[in-house]
Amino acid sequence: MRYIQLLITLLLSGTSVLADNNEEISKHPATQVTFSYLKNAMGQDWEKAANSIEPLSLENLKTRYILKIKASSTFDEEIARVRKVDCANLREVEKLEPVDFYVRYHKGIQQRFKVDQEILDKILASLAVKLLSLAQDTVGGNEYCHILVRTRHSNGDKQISALDLVSLIKIEDTWKVTLNAQQPVVKKVESPPK
Repeated sequence: MRYIQLLITLLLSGTSVLADNNEEISKHPATQVTFSYLKNAMGQDWEKAANSIEPLSLENLKTRYILKIKASSTFDEEIARVRKVDCANLREVEKLEPVDFYVRYHKGIQQRFKVDQEILDKILASLAVKLLSLAQDTVGGNEYCHILVRTRHSNGDKQISALDLVSLIKIEDTWKVTLNAQQPVVKKVESPPK
C-alpha cells in the first residue's frame, strides 16, 4: 500500500512522462542506469549492481543491517545475521566497505534460494523491461527520477511479470540508483501555537 501511495504521489508531482511517450523515457539518461541495474540485479551480478547505486544508499543499508544485528534478541540470532554476510562477528561487519557489504548481503540472500547459473542464464536471456512512466522532481536541492517499469522473464518453468519502481538521484552529472528514496520518511508534525 505504501508503494502505491508513493507511486501516485510521484506521478502526480514534478515532471512526469507516461507510457504513451516511451521514446522520451528511453532517451532519459536515468533509463539506461535503470536497465543496467535491473539486468545486473536479476542476473545476481551484485558487484555490477552496486556500481549503479549511490554510495550513501549503500552506507545506509549497511548501517540499518548493523542496527538489526544489535537488536537481535538472542546470541544465536545475532550470529546467524552476522553469518548471512559471511562474517565471523559484528566487528567484521562494521569494518566492511559499503559495496562489499552490499555484495555479501545479496549473496547471502542468493544462497538461501539456491538459484543455479543455468536458471540465471534463462532469466537474463528472457528478461524484458517495459517502461511505463518516469517522474522527475527536486527535493531538498536534490534531483530525483523515479522510473516505473514492468519486468518479464522466464526461469524455464514459469513466466514471471512484476512492477518495479526504481528511484534514482543525480550526483553531479550522473544518475545513481538510490535505495534511500524507497525508505519511508517520518517527520514530527509541528503543533500549531495555542
